[in-house]
Amino acid sequence: MIWYKALFSLQGRLNRKGFWIGVGLNFLFLLIMANLIISTETLTTLTVLPLLVSMYSLIAIIIKRLHDRNRSAKALFILVVPILCYFTSLGTQGKMAWALGVVMPVFISTTLLLEWGCFKSFPEANEYGEQGLSITFKE
Repeated sequence: MIWYKALFSLQGRLNRKGFWIGVGLNFLFLLIMANLIISTETLTTLTVLPLLVSMYSLIAIIIKRLHDRNRSAKALFILVVPILCYFTSLGTQGKMAWALGVVMPVFISTTLLLEWGCFKSFPEANEYGEQGLSITFKE
């Protein structure tokens, strides 16, 4: 799959190698943008735009990886759970705050990272397309 379709299209399947290349490209993009943008104290269009582009690209990569695992894009909403756990922990104290604010988000995020980045693809063609492809830079 050519790089711009892999990073910005919501259609198709992306294998593990393509997933990690896409995550790496997003990390590299944000690293470069963070060093090029001079004033990061205030939220301006110049500071928010790279974050929005990278967020959209990561969502597209994750959706294609979910398709490769024969799952719907609706499974992406599981990312809401660690965020809810964190905000719920702000209203609690002691061990419950630690469990909700640290343990549960780390556990769920680790599980999702394993699901998306380490587990094998669905071996056959499915409703989302043929076998998952990696990212290529030339057609």
